Amino acid sequence: MKRLALGFMVVAILGLVLSVPVPARADAQVEAIFARVRQINPGLNDYQADIDIALKARVAFLPYNPTMSGTYYHKRPDKHKLVLEKAPSYVKKYPNIFGWNLPVLEKFNSRVAEQTDLAGQPTWRITMTPKQGMGDIQMVEVWVNRNDYSIPRQVTHYKNNGRLGVDVVYRQTDGFLVFDRMTAEFQFPAVSVSATATATYANYRFNQGLSDEFFKKK
Repeated sequence: MKRLALGFMVVAILGLVLSVPVPARADAQVEAIFARVRQINPGLNDYQADIDIALKARVAFLPYNPTMSGTYYHKRPDKHKLVLEKAPSYVKKYPNIFGWNLPVLEKFNSRVAEQTDLAGQPTWRITMTPKQGMGDIQMVEVWVNRNDYSIPRQVTHYKNNGRLGVDVVYRQTDGFLVFDRMTAEFQFPAVSVSATATATYANYRFNQGLSDEFFKKK
């Protein structure tokens, strides 16, 4: 039961990055903001970092609190690999959980809902609703820092009051803006699942020349 419910949570996280292509244009202002987001860290092609993950979950009335550690790898634009010690197989199977890709704007009706402060950061809050069916996803909210174009928060809303919120703290390392800590909070009342997963990143190694072959599933 635990594995089934936790596997469901992993699938929910993937709603942030999985989609069906739809040929259409997104809101022009949102497109301009996302273009700046993609320009962060010029000169960074790939990286690897040590990662520690703590999961605090409750399935019905049963607690489940594993900790995991290993190495996270990323290559632009969208390749991810996670090598963990003593981790559940479903976590290893979806490495992009801990370093998601930007939502594809063409699949959403999007707009800048407001300018607001988030933990002292000036941000745009962007709302995105699917143009076509995307599983249980109802809406995605993205907060973009108006100063450095990082994304400190993203929230995905699901049917039946499901919610996945991701908060990110960044830091500067060797001139690059990278993850320091990522916290994901899950609430899926329809299946009596709630959890908080926190990942911390350290010891970054940049531009290691990681090949596409390295990221292929084995």
